[in-house]
Amino acid sequence: MLINSNTILYCIFGNPARHSFSPILHNYAFALHNINAVYLAFEIDSIKKGIESFRTLGINGASITIPFKIEVINYIDEIDSLSSQIGSVNTLRNENGKIKGYNTDGSGAVRALMNNNVKIENRNVMIIGNGGSARAIAFSLLKESGNIFIAGRDRNKVSGLAKDLKSFYDHVDTIELIQINKNFMKNIDIIINTTPIGMRPNINSTPLDSDLLDESHVVFDIVYSPEITRFLHDAIEKKCKIIKGIDMLIYQGIKQFEIWTGIKPLENKIIEYMTLYFSGRINEYK
Repeated sequence: MLINSNTILYCIFGNPARHSFSPILHNYAFALHNINAVYLAFEIDSIKKGIESFRTLGINGASITIPFKIEVINYIDEIDSLSSQIGSVNTLRNENGKIKGYNTDGSGAVRALMNNNVKIENRNVMIIGNGGSARAIAFSLLKESGNIFIAGRDRNKVSGLAKDLKSFYDHVDTIELIQINKNFMKNIDIIINTTPIGMRPNINSTPLDSDLLDESHVVFDIVYSPEITRFLHDAIEKKCKIIKGIDMLIYQGIKQFEIWTGIKPLENKIIEYMTLYFSGRINEYK
């Protein structure tokens, strides 16, 4: 990669952000397509100040991660119709000084499920969490005719998200984490953790007691560092089908690249590169 005075800047805003593998994905994609651009990670305390810097420096695009996916909407100029419906943004594009927001989390999650041969239509999906990722994934799975249960500790937050979802779709319910038991779990097909629980450095944490899992469940953790979280490790021991967070990271990142550049990237090359990188076998990449 040759960085010079014409290099275009992209970034990720979040806290934490230093753990992110998005720079690996996007810098590889830029190099693969001969684009003079670089993607950096900015761990910030204020998204308001982050967007001020975005404007001042003329950054071309940004990924938005925890905890700013909802708050960032207050500081940008426009959001697309899907993001407006979801109420969450994870992608920014600088369009000649006008900052527009998009959301690729939901489509990334759907592709991760479908590419792992997991049916969504008429399946009962329990989503743990009520933040920006939970919103995006819930809306996207409802569009695919899934039945959604929002689970969390805070009754008011869980109910608030469910109310927003019900404005557009039926088949939405809620449950507090302390109310979940084995009888309830018998009716659940897919479990998705959208919280940062289990992320480095708190790798021994899990969002759900392993006793509630059995081999009938598909377990999807959007946390990708570590690659196999405690939640996924427990699921493997219970003989569940698992889906790793890296799958969603790749597919949502590919969509971001398209939004920023207008280029449909070479997906197979990106998937191969990221898979080898995560497995520690990047020296095998050709």
